[in-house]
Amino acid sequence: MEFDFKKIPLSAGVYLFKNRDGEILYIGKAKNLRKRIRNHFSSENQFLAQGIEQVEDIDWIETDTPKDALLLERELIRKYHPKFNIEWKDDKGYFFVAVSNDDFPYILWTHQPKDKAKKFIGPFVNGRELKRVLFNLREILPYRSCRKLPKKPCLWFDLGKCIGVCRKRKTKSLKEKYNLLIRTLEEILKIYLGKSGRLECYDISNISGDFASGGMVVFERNKKVSSQYRLFKIKRAKSQDDVACLREIILRRLKHKEWKNPDLIVLDGGKAQLKAIRKLDIPTIALAKEKRKRISGKIYSPFSKKGLDLKKLPSEISSTLLALRDEAHRFTITYHKKRRKKYLFEEL
Repeated sequence: MEFDFKKIPLSAGVYLFKNRDGEILYIGKAKNLRKRIRNHFSSENQFLAQGIEQVEDIDWIETDTPKDALLLERELIRKYHPKFNIEWKDDKGYFFVAVSNDDFPYILWTHQPKDKAKKFIGPFVNGRELKRVLFNLREILPYRSCRKLPKKPCLWFDLGKCIGVCRKRKTKSLKEKYNLLIRTLEEILKIYLGKSGRLECYDISNISGDFASGGMVVFERNKKVSSQYRLFKIKRAKSQDDVACLREIILRRLKHKEWKNPDLIVLDGGKAQLKAIRKLDIPTIALAKEKRKRISGKIYSPFSKKGLDLKKLPSEISSTLLALRDEAHRFTITYHKKRRKKYLFEEL
C-alpha cells in the first residue's frame, strides 16, 4: 500500500503502524515523524521488513519534544503490546527512583520496578542525569540511601548529605520530619518528569510597609492555572515583616477546604521565609534570587542550612520553578500597584 508521506508532520512524536483490522503492529518514536516513517518503507531499511507489508494504516501523535515522544512511546507500548515491539517488553531502557516502604524510607535508582515493598517514580530517560539530580538534591534534601540502618552515622552524614536517621530512629518527630523530606523530594522529581501535581507559589509585595499584599499562583503539570490564582490583603501581620505576612496568607489559604490541596509550596525567598511554614505538614521549598553571583537562584529547604544552585538541576525543574516564582512576583506586584493607585486617586 502506498502512503502520502507529505501529510505526515515534520515534528517530533509517536507513530503507530496498523493492519487492515486496526490492530497495532508497531509503535515508534521520532524527532521528525515524516522522515522516520518514510525511512521504514525505503528499500534500504531492513528493520521491520517482515511486518511492513502488513501495514495498511498509519496514525501519529505529535509531541512538544523528542523526550515527550520517548515517554509516550513507552506508555503506549505497555498499553497495547504490539507484536513487533519485542525489545520493549521490559523496562531496561528506563530508570526509576525507588522509595522503600520503611519508617525512614531509603532512596535508590533502578531499571526494573518490580519490588512491591517500594514505590517507584519514573520513568526517567537519562540515567546519568538522574543520578546527578539525586546527588545534587541531597544538598537540600539529605535523604537516606542505605538499605540497612547502620549503628553509626556514615560518610553521607559527615558530608551533610544524610539527615542521620540512624542516630535517633525511635524519635517520632524525626520520623515525621524525614517523611516530609521524602515527600518534598518526590514532588521535585515529578516536576522533572512533567507530572507535577499542584504547585503553589506565594509572594509578598509592599513599599515601606504600605499596602502589604500577598499573591498565590498555581501550576499543575508544570503549566499555569490562572483561574485558581488568589490575592490577599494583609490583615493582621505587621506589614514590614515578610515572614509574618507569608505565614498569614498561607494559613488563610489553608482554611479554604474547598480549594485543592497543594502538593508543593514554593516561597519567593530564602531560609528566613521558610520560617513561615514551620509545623505545616506540606512539602515546601524557598527560591531565592542570587544577584551577586549572577545565577538564576538558589533552592532552600527546611532540612538543610545549605542552598542548591538552580544550575545544578535539569532545565525541566529550574525553568518551571523560575517561571512559577516570576509569575507569583508579577501577579502580586500588579495587585499591590493597583491598591496604591486606587488610594492616590481617592486622595486627589
